[in-house]
Amino acid sequence: MLMLKSRFLKFICLCLTVFSVLSFLSSSIPVIALDDASSADEAAEEEDIDPMYFKFVGRLYAIVTRQMHADETEKHDLAKSLKGGISAAYDVMYHFYFSDAYRELGQSDEDFVEDLYTGCYGRYADESGKKYYVGRLESGYSRYLVFREFLSSNEFVKLCSSYNIRIKKILISNYIDHLDGMTCICDDYYDLDKNGNLDWCYKNAAKHVRCINEFYYTSPTKYYIIADIDNCYIMIFKGSVGQWSLYKIYPMSCGKSGHETPRGNYKVTGKLSYFYSHGSLCYYATQWNGPYYLHSVTYNYNGTIQNGTLGKHISAGCIRLRIDVAEWIYDNIPVGTPVKTI
Repeated sequence: MLMLKSRFLKFICLCLTVFSVLSFLSSSIPVIALDDASSADEAAEEEDIDPMYFKFVGRLYAIVTRQMHADETEKHDLAKSLKGGISAAYDVMYHFYFSDAYRELGQSDEDFVEDLYTGCYGRYADESGKKYYVGRLESGYSRYLVFREFLSSNEFVKLCSSYNIRIKKILISNYIDHLDGMTCICDDYYDLDKNGNLDWCYKNAAKHVRCINEFYYTSPTKYYIIADIDNCYIMIFKGSVGQWSLYKIYPMSCGKSGHETPRGNYKVTGKLSYFYSHGSLCYYATQWNGPYYLHSVTYNYNGTIQNGTLGKHISAGCIRLRIDVAEWIYDNIPVGTPVKTI
């Protein structure tokens, strides 16, 4: 009996000793908080930069600014930014072509054009293309505008794609008429075709999207229309002051020389289902300034299309649109809606 009690007491003492040791060890081991673990994962993800992005940036140091040794911090930041797609690639290209390092090289207009070909297209300039761009620069066209033309091309898109830099599609409220999506490069919007190439260009559209909210454009209806006369497209916004979103955007044709479409601030004042003018039949006419309307492209009296051209200055001052677009405006845009022609 005494022997059993002795063994029992030894067992109890052993358990107490083990418990004490485990308690000590657990208090000595650092515990990783969940927030710290999440931060660590985010940091790892942020550093997960495609190696091709570094190659894209590295080639620009070599062929644009002629720098043999890149600033590693700058190179890292530029490469990381390329996760933003083609629009980010535009910013990276601008960083090099308009940097102090490039300016100090003192490149002539001819050299500048050649550098654009090698940097933006990855090839040497063809003779006719080089002559064209050098001629534009000699006539007073700025280097920035020539630079924009190079980056607003499918050849630049293909170069970016070879470095895994993808087109990022922009979002508008209504994609019904842009089934293959849209993208933005600098301030220009583009329709994309079914192969992902740049298609119709809406030049400076991003500026109008910014301005309508930054300058608090107001409307007594839930719509606001902006027509860009120089670049031949119309934008329909939906929302309210300070909260407008781009709802629809379409190419248009407008006034030719001597019959220019008036610019200013107007509003929708009336509608006609059709009218005849100078041997043409126009459908779904929405009046915005006296004799000026938003209406379909022109038709012959028998209902066949007379002139379906869009994106040109060819009308007598009215704004011509695809017939389904004109019909949608006729059916949905209320009288009193502002029409701003720029």
